[in-house]
Amino acid sequence: MLSAMDTARRDPRTSSWFRSRGGRRFGVEFAAIIALKLVALVLLWFFCIRPQPRTDTAPAAVADHLSPPAREAADDR
Repeated sequence: MLSAMDTARRDPRTSSWFRSRGGRRFGVEFAAIIALKLVALVLLWFFCIRPQPRTDTAPAAVADHLSPPAREAADDR
């Protein structure tokens, strides 16, 4: 004879598929896929998308870059 607890456990209206063996396996596999995707995105960010070092845009550096090169004494001979 089945007890009330066994009946409730087997009743599809009160038990969840996610609490079964297949549901737990699905949850573990789903979590593993999400974790691997996050790791892949982090690796893509650090190796492909991460901002590169920026050039110096201080006014003195820009003026130095745009000014003509200074002539050396060796060029005058």
